[in-house]
Parts: sequence; C-alpha cells; structure tokens
Amino acid sequence: MKKTTLSLIIAGLLSTSYVNAEVSELHGLEGTQATEGKESIWNFYGEAGFGGHVNLEGEDKGRYGDGTYIEAGLAFDLGNWFGLAYMEGWTVQADDEGNAWATGHGWGGFEGGFNRFYAGYRTDNKTEFMIGRIDSSLDDIQWWGDPTPEYGYVIPNRRDMHVGIKIQNLEGKLRYSISASPESDFSEDDALIHFGKYDSFADQWIDNTAIVNGYVQYDVMDNLTLLGGAEVRDGEGELYLIGAELHNFAARVWHDTDRGDEKSDGTETGFITSALYEAAPGVYLSGAYTYANNEIEHGEDKITSYVNGGVWYEYGGGTYATAFDVKFGVGDDTETGDASVFLMQYFYW
Repeated sequence: MKKTTLSLIIAGLLSTSYVNAEVSELHGLEGTQATEGKESIWNFYGEAGFGGHVNLEGEDKGRYGDGTYIEAGLAFDLGNWFGLAYMEGWTVQADDEGNAWATGHGWGGFEGGFNRFYAGYRTDNKTEFMIGRIDSSLDDIQWWGDPTPEYGYVIPNRRDMHVGIKIQNLEGKLRYSISASPESDFSEDDALIHFGKYDSFADQWIDNTAIVNGYVQYDVMDNLTLLGGAEVRDGEGELYLIGAELHNFAARVWHDTDRGDEKSDGTETGFITSALYEAAPGVYLSGAYTYANNEIEHGEDKITSYVNGGVWYEYGGGTYATAFDVKFGVGDDTETGDASVFLMQYFYW
C-alpha cells in the first residue's frame, strides 16, 4: 500500500519537488540530546491502517479483502551518521480449509518482519551513503507522479534489497539516487522471526538477481520537474523510466525489456497520467489513468488499462488520515479484474 508515501507525494506534487519518505522522517526527528558535542536525535515512529478492499462486481461482489497492517521503527541521527530499524506486519485472511489470502473469509494469522535495517553517513553537502536492508532507489519514487491513495500501478522494478548499498543526494534542483544489490536467495527458512504458518514475508528475497537501479530529477523551473530512471538486472533485462510533473499534473512512461512469466520472456511498455486538486485544507482529490502492454513471446499478451480516483483527508495535525479510492478497468484491459473500492483509516505516531 502507498500509506505514508502518499502525503509526501501530495506535498511533492504541490511544490513539484519529490520528498523521500524515509529520508524526511529521519531528518525531521524530535527529541535531541548532546553527545560528545554533536546533536543526537532518536525517534520511534510508525503507523497503522485499518480497512481494505471490496469488489463492486463479479463473482466476489461485496466480498472484503483485508488490508490491516501495523509498522514501526527506531531511527537515529548522530552528527553525520544515521540509521533505521523498521518492522512491518499485516493480517492474513484464510478460508475454512486454511487457504491463505482468500477474500471474504476469516482471519487466519499475521505475517511480517524487518523491512528496513540500515546505517548511513551524510556528508556536509548532503550526499548520503547507505548500506543494509534498504529500499531500492526506484522504490523510493515508486509512486512519483501518482497521488491516488491506493490503486497505483507497480512498475516492474526491484523494490526491496535484502542487502544493498545506496548513494544519493536529494537536495537542490538536481537530485539523484543509485542503489545496487548482489544476488540473494534469502527465504522464510532463513528468517529469525516467524509469525505462524502463513508467514512468507522473507520469501520476497528468494532468487533475487543482482541489480543496479537509480534515477535523476531536475527542476527545470519552479513548476516543472523532469525524471529519468533505469534498472539493470544480471541476465534479466533492463527497465527505463521517464516522467514529468507540471503544477499538479504528472506523467511517467516506462519500458521493461524482460517482463515475461515463468515460461516465457516478454516486454512491458506503459504510462501513467494523473492530476491532483486540493479541495480544502487537508482534503485532496486525485485521479489517474494507467496503461501497460505486456507482450509475452510465447503466450497471450496482457493489457492493463484502468482509471482510478480517490480522496485523501489528513487531519489532527497529520496524526490521522482517511483514504478512499475506486478503480475500473477500461478499453482492452485483461488484467485489472472486477471494479473495486478501497477504504482505509490511518493513524501515525
């Protein structure tokens, strides 16, 4: 889910400059104390969400898909050094036969683990060097140019790195970030913490090939920001991404040279266009259209084509937020499925 990132993207769209969620949290901490003549800042923060999805049509019409989650972390900022340990977890639905992820049935358990665990060094000119379990550079801007609350399209880039390094500078008109990760076969069998039989959190790092990805942003003028990004995978193709934000409108286009399935190779080309409007203080209306053409060499092509629109209401000084989003497939869409609606209540601390 987009969760915390959304409010930061809204601010980014309004000012046409991107804000990195975790970086802003680390740099805006409270509770200082003097340590060896340097400012030491610690912060325990997190969030929880209650709600989920309901299908509006089809065989599962009216059935609820739970999206409840909780996550929290401890961050430190000591002089030029900083770091973060962050855990997340969410509920797992299961049917009467024990099958997980079955919408409209009972609660079957909980899964999660350490999502981020890293340390870094920040130079005086704001260049940051990070190492550990981190999000990739392209994951940092996964929702760039898409302010809708939930139903944004996940472009085919590596999002989480089991062990990786990152170099970035997010200050000024020209900003950049580049990250790299070796091949990983970390799985749930290797995890130190387990939440039960449905827990497969650590399996996201199984068979992850070595990759390098990154992006560059440039503010051409006060109201226009350009974006360029790429990902190179060891033996598994490349991804290219470009985008632009003008006032409260944005668009991004991507092409992946190896977007197939388990039996065949393929490509994917897509684009997203979006708009944002502040209807009242703390109330944001958004809409987007997404199209992706996945051409598989030895199988049927897949086309994703849908519109979605939502409302984000943030209040209580940023402590609470309510999100609503609705999605409908349009045109030649083969992948979006039945229309659905999303409603979530967030709490931040």
